[in-house]
Amino acid sequence: DTAACATTATTTTQSRKGESKGKSLLRTGNKFVTFIRHGQTEMNEFLTKNPYRSSGFRDPGYYDTVLTATGISQARRLNSEFKRRNMKDEIELIMISPLTRTLQTAHYVFFEDDEDFERIPKLVIPHIREKLWLSSDVGSNPSRLARTFTGFNFDHLSDFWWYQGPNQHRIPPESWQIVHEEPDHEFMERLEKFREILSSRPEKHIAVVAHWGVIYAMTGIDFRNCEARTLQLSELRDKFRF
Repeated sequence: DTAACATTATTTTQSRKGESKGKSLLRTGNKFVTFIRHGQTEMNEFLTKNPYRSSGFRDPGYYDTVLTATGISQARRLNSEFKRRNMKDEIELIMISPLTRTLQTAHYVFFEDDEDFERIPKLVIPHIREKLWLSSDVGSNPSRLARTFTGFNFDHLSDFWWYQGPNQHRIPPESWQIVHEEPDHEFMERLEKFREILSSRPEKHIAVVAHWGVIYAMTGIDFRNCEARTLQLSELRDKFRF
Protein backbone atom coordinates (compact mmCIF):
# COMPACT_ATOMS: atom_id res chain seq x y z
CA ASP A 1 0.00 0.00 0.00
CA THR A 2 1.71 3.18 -1.13
CA ALA A 3 -0.86 6.00 -1.33
CA ALA A 4 -0.76 9.10 0.90
CA CYS A 5 -2.43 9.05 4.31
CA ALA A 6 -5.79 10.73 4.92
CA THR A 7 -9.19 9.90 6.36
CA THR A 8 -12.26 10.68 4.30
CA ALA A 9 -15.65 9.14 3.73
CA THR A 10 -17.44 9.56 0.42
CA THR A 11 -20.56 8.07 -1.09
CA THR A 12 -21.93 7.31 -4.53
CA THR A 13 -24.40 9.26 -6.62
CA GLN A 14 -27.42 8.52 -4.41
CA SER A 15 -26.24 10.98 -1.73
CA ARG A 16 -25.27 13.59 -4.30
CA LYS A 17 -28.81 13.68 -5.69
CA GLY A 18 -30.08 15.17 -2.44
CA GLU A 19 -31.56 12.04 -0.89
CA SER A 20 -30.43 10.74 2.46
CA LYS A 21 -27.98 7.94 1.87
CA GLY A 22 -29.86 5.47 4.05
CA LYS A 23 -33.16 5.97 2.21
CA SER A 24 -31.51 5.73 -1.20
CA LEU A 25 -29.74 2.47 -0.41
CA LEU A 26 -32.86 0.81 0.92
CA ARG A 27 -34.91 1.96 -2.06
CA THR A 28 -32.86 0.64 -4.96
CA GLY A 29 -32.76 -3.12 -4.36
CA ASN A 30 -29.20 -3.25 -5.76
CA LYS A 31 -26.23 -4.59 -3.79
CA PHE A 32 -23.85 -2.06 -2.27
CA VAL A 33 -20.26 -2.44 -1.13
CA THR A 34 -18.58 0.03 1.20
CA PHE A 35 -14.84 -0.31 0.57
CA ILE A 36 -12.53 0.80 3.38
CA ARG A 37 -8.78 0.96 2.99
CA HIS A 38 -6.80 0.35 6.18
CA GLY A 39 -5.24 3.19 8.16
CA GLN A 40 -1.66 4.37 7.91
CA THR A 41 0.92 1.68 8.74
CA GLU A 42 4.59 1.54 9.61
CA MET A 43 5.28 0.37 6.06
CA ASN A 44 3.24 3.24 4.57
CA GLU A 45 5.32 5.65 6.61
CA PHE A 46 8.55 4.01 5.42
CA LEU A 47 7.46 4.04 1.77
CA THR A 48 6.72 7.77 1.78
CA LYS A 49 10.44 8.32 2.37
CA ASN A 50 11.73 5.27 0.47
CA PRO A 51 9.59 4.67 -2.64
CA TYR A 52 9.14 1.05 -3.65
CA ARG A 53 11.60 -0.03 -6.38
CA SER A 54 13.51 3.25 -6.20
CA SER A 55 17.28 3.15 -6.52
CA GLY A 56 18.81 1.40 -3.51
CA PHE A 57 15.43 0.33 -2.10
CA ARG A 58 15.60 -2.35 0.59
CA ASP A 59 12.63 -4.03 2.24
CA PRO A 60 12.72 -2.95 5.92
CA GLY A 61 11.26 -6.25 7.12
CA TYR A 62 8.00 -4.94 8.58
CA TYR A 63 6.31 -8.35 8.48
CA ASP A 64 2.51 -8.10 8.70
CA THR A 65 2.87 -4.37 9.33
CA VAL A 66 0.77 -2.66 11.99
CA LEU A 67 -1.04 0.66 12.22
CA THR A 68 0.78 3.72 13.43
CA ALA A 69 -0.76 6.07 16.00
CA THR A 70 -1.93 8.13 13.01
CA GLY A 71 -3.58 5.07 11.47
CA ILE A 72 -5.45 4.34 14.70
CA SER A 73 -6.66 7.94 14.88
CA GLN A 74 -7.82 7.75 11.25
CA ALA A 75 -9.87 4.63 11.98
CA ARG A 76 -11.45 6.16 15.07
CA ARG A 77 -12.44 9.26 13.07
CA LEU A 78 -14.05 7.03 10.47
CA ASN A 79 -16.00 5.32 13.28
CA SER A 80 -17.38 8.75 14.27
CA GLU A 81 -18.27 9.49 10.64
CA PHE A 82 -20.06 6.15 10.25
CA LYS A 83 -22.04 6.81 13.43
CA ARG A 84 -23.05 10.22 12.11
CA ARG A 85 -24.27 8.58 8.90
CA ASN A 86 -26.11 5.80 10.77
CA MET A 87 -24.16 3.14 8.90
CA LYS A 88 -25.11 0.65 11.64
CA ASP A 89 -28.59 0.58 10.10
CA GLU A 90 -27.28 -0.12 6.59
CA ILE A 91 -24.30 -2.46 6.74
CA GLU A 92 -25.36 -6.09 7.08
CA LEU A 93 -21.97 -7.82 6.90
CA ILE A 94 -18.32 -6.83 7.35
CA MET A 95 -15.66 -8.68 5.34
CA ILE A 96 -12.05 -8.21 6.42
CA SER A 97 -8.64 -9.17 5.07
CA PRO A 98 -6.67 -11.32 7.56
CA LEU A 99 -3.62 -9.05 7.50
CA THR A 100 -3.08 -7.33 10.85
CA ARG A 101 -3.49 -3.78 9.54
CA THR A 102 -6.99 -4.47 8.20
CA LEU A 103 -8.04 -6.36 11.32
CA GLN A 104 -6.85 -3.42 13.42
CA THR A 105 -8.69 -0.97 11.18
CA ALA A 106 -11.91 -2.99 11.42
CA HIS A 107 -11.54 -3.09 15.20
CA TYR A 108 -11.21 0.69 15.54
CA VAL A 109 -13.81 1.53 12.90
CA PHE A 110 -16.48 -0.93 14.06
CA PHE A 111 -15.78 -2.84 17.23
CA GLU A 112 -13.91 -0.74 19.79
CA ASP A 113 -16.42 -0.45 22.67
CA ASP A 114 -19.19 0.02 20.14
CA GLU A 115 -22.41 -1.91 20.62
CA ASP A 116 -23.96 -0.30 17.54
CA PHE A 117 -21.70 -2.23 15.16
CA GLU A 118 -20.99 -5.27 17.34
CA ARG A 119 -24.22 -6.94 16.24
CA ILE A 120 -23.13 -6.93 12.57
CA PRO A 121 -21.66 -10.30 11.46
CA LYS A 122 -18.02 -10.26 10.39
CA LEU A 123 -16.03 -12.62 8.16
CA VAL A 124 -12.27 -12.83 7.69
CA ILE A 125 -11.72 -13.37 3.94
CA PRO A 126 -8.24 -14.35 2.69
CA HIS A 127 -9.20 -13.56 -0.93
CA ILE A 128 -8.90 -9.83 -0.16
CA ARG A 129 -5.42 -9.87 1.38
CA GLU A 130 -3.02 -7.51 -0.35
CA LYS A 131 -1.01 -8.68 -3.36
CA LEU A 132 2.27 -9.84 -1.89
CA TRP A 133 4.89 -7.26 -2.77
CA LEU A 134 6.87 -6.82 0.45
CA SER A 135 7.38 -8.25 3.93
CA SER A 136 4.39 -6.20 5.08
CA ASP A 137 2.15 -8.45 2.96
CA VAL A 138 3.36 -11.66 4.64
CA GLY A 139 0.68 -12.67 7.12
CA SER A 140 0.58 -14.14 10.61
CA ASN A 141 -0.33 -17.65 11.73
CA PRO A 142 -4.04 -18.01 12.58
CA SER A 143 -3.27 -19.06 16.16
CA ARG A 144 -1.36 -15.83 16.69
CA LEU A 145 -4.16 -13.79 15.10
CA ALA A 146 -6.72 -15.49 17.32
CA ARG A 147 -4.77 -14.48 20.44
CA THR A 148 -4.58 -10.86 19.31
CA PHE A 149 -8.06 -10.46 17.81
CA THR A 150 -10.30 -12.44 20.13
CA GLY A 151 -13.58 -11.42 18.53
CA PHE A 152 -12.71 -12.81 15.08
CA ASN A 153 -12.86 -16.35 13.72
CA PHE A 154 -9.72 -17.66 11.96
CA ASP A 155 -10.52 -21.39 12.03
CA HIS A 156 -10.91 -21.54 8.23
CA LEU A 157 -7.42 -20.19 7.51
CA SER A 158 -4.50 -22.49 6.74
CA ASP A 159 -1.31 -21.97 8.76
CA PHE A 160 0.32 -20.15 5.82
CA TRP A 161 -2.55 -18.50 4.00
CA TRP A 162 -0.52 -15.83 2.14
CA TYR A 163 1.35 -16.28 -1.15
CA GLN A 164 4.59 -18.24 -0.72
CA GLY A 165 5.74 -18.72 -4.27
CA PRO A 166 4.90 -21.12 -7.12
CA ASN A 167 5.81 -24.15 -4.99
CA GLN A 168 4.13 -22.91 -1.83
CA HIS A 169 2.65 -26.29 -0.93
CA ARG A 170 6.18 -27.65 -0.63
CA ILE A 171 7.69 -24.72 1.29
CA PRO A 172 9.04 -25.80 4.72
CA PRO A 173 7.42 -23.95 7.65
CA GLU A 174 10.71 -22.34 8.68
CA SER A 175 10.79 -20.48 5.34
CA TRP A 176 7.60 -18.50 5.99
CA GLN A 177 9.47 -15.16 6.03
CA ILE A 178 10.78 -15.47 2.47
CA VAL A 179 9.10 -12.80 0.32
CA HIS A 180 7.91 -14.02 -3.10
CA GLU A 181 6.16 -11.36 -5.17
CA GLU A 182 2.73 -12.62 -6.16
CA PRO A 183 2.09 -12.69 -9.94
CA ASP A 184 -0.62 -10.31 -11.10
CA HIS A 185 -2.64 -13.08 -12.75
CA GLU A 186 -2.87 -15.07 -9.51
CA PHE A 187 -3.86 -11.96 -7.59
CA MET A 188 -6.61 -11.12 -10.08
CA GLU A 189 -7.87 -14.71 -10.07
CA ARG A 190 -8.52 -14.63 -6.35
CA LEU A 191 -10.20 -11.24 -6.63
CA GLU A 192 -12.53 -12.69 -9.27
CA LYS A 193 -13.36 -15.46 -6.79
CA PHE A 194 -14.12 -12.76 -4.26
CA ARG A 195 -16.47 -11.08 -6.76
CA GLU A 196 -18.34 -14.38 -6.93
CA ILE A 197 -18.51 -14.51 -3.14
CA LEU A 198 -19.90 -10.96 -3.00
CA SER A 199 -22.47 -11.73 -5.68
CA SER A 200 -23.66 -14.87 -3.92
CA ARG A 201 -24.13 -13.27 -0.50
CA PRO A 202 -27.75 -12.49 0.49
CA GLU A 203 -26.85 -9.18 2.16
CA LYS A 204 -27.66 -5.97 0.31
CA HIS A 205 -24.90 -3.84 1.86
CA ILE A 206 -21.48 -5.25 2.71
CA ALA A 207 -18.47 -3.44 4.14
CA VAL A 208 -15.07 -4.63 2.84
CA VAL A 209 -11.96 -3.70 4.85
CA ALA A 210 -9.03 -4.25 2.51
CA HIS A 211 -5.97 -2.76 0.81
CA TRP A 212 -4.89 -0.28 -1.84
CA GLY A 213 -4.06 -2.97 -4.41
CA VAL A 214 -7.28 -4.90 -3.84
CA ILE A 215 -9.53 -1.87 -4.02
CA TYR A 216 -7.73 -0.26 -6.96
CA ALA A 217 -7.81 -3.48 -9.00
CA MET A 218 -11.54 -3.90 -8.36
CA THR A 219 -12.66 -0.27 -8.75
CA GLY A 220 -9.93 1.74 -10.51
CA ILE A 221 -10.05 4.23 -7.61
CA ASP A 222 -6.89 5.28 -5.78
CA PHE A 223 -7.96 5.09 -2.12
CA ARG A 224 -6.09 6.97 0.58
CA ASN A 225 -5.48 5.44 4.00
CA CYS A 226 -8.78 4.95 5.82
CA GLU A 227 -10.83 6.31 2.95
CA ALA A 228 -14.29 4.80 2.59
CA ARG A 229 -16.54 4.80 -0.47
CA THR A 230 -19.84 3.09 -1.15
CA LEU A 231 -20.30 1.64 -4.64
CA GLN A 232 -22.89 -0.52 -6.32
CA LEU A 233 -21.63 -4.01 -7.04
CA SER A 234 -22.38 -3.37 -10.71
CA GLU A 235 -19.90 -0.46 -10.67
CA LEU A 236 -16.91 -2.74 -10.17
CA ARG A 237 -14.60 -3.16 -13.14
CA ASP A 238 -15.65 -5.77 -15.68
CA LYS A 239 -12.07 -7.08 -15.61
CA PHE A 240 -9.91 -6.47 -12.56
CA ARG A 241 -6.48 -5.00 -13.32
CA PHE A 242 -3.78 -2.55 -12.22
